[in-house]
Amino acid sequence: MTQLEFFKSKSDPPAKSRTQLIAQSMHFTIELVESLSSDDAERVIAISEELVELFGKNTAFTKKTVRRYFNYPKTLPFVGKMRGEVIGILIGIPIENFDDKPWATADPHFGQYNTIYTYAFVFTEKYRKSGYAKTLKRVYLSWLKKRGYQFVSGHVKENISKQFSPATYILQKFPNWRETQHVFEYYIRPLA
Repeated sequence: MTQLEFFKSKSDPPAKSRTQLIAQSMHFTIELVESLSSDDAERVIAISEELVELFGKNTAFTKKTVRRYFNYPKTLPFVGKMRGEVIGILIGIPIENFDDKPWATADPHFGQYNTIYTYAFVFTEKYRKSGYAKTLKRVYLSWLKKRGYQFVSGHVKENISKQFSPATYILQKFPNWRETQHVFEYYIRPLA
């Protein structure tokens, strides 16, 4: 199966998003998205457009990328919501689904089905430093660990991974990752 076939959505979006509630506190919820509505898809696109200012036009989501990456159970799309409105997203994907990408096949855990690649993690600017993003990340990592995953990987701007657990290591650096004009690192983080 090609990557395009893997990510191809099989149906039209529902009128209302279907989610599993994973965690909740006061007005903030963390939900695993089984199917994303058109309205929530537009909100995800709007949130991703905030990345353009930081990293360039290639980082914004489109309707096509939303369909591709909000594709549960093939992908693991989580949203953070404040009073029912999406304020952040975190998308995990089994690393084996990137078998056509040299950075993925170079991962020493590739083929072991124990690693989730963090494809996207972004919050609206208003909520970025409020603690909600950290909460979503902690819940995501815990959720993966409970399901038997041993590693999380991803690409982050150079030196960001130093803020992760001390066991996190850099496998490779990429100058001008996805034409962002920034050096990004491919990190691997054990979930022990």
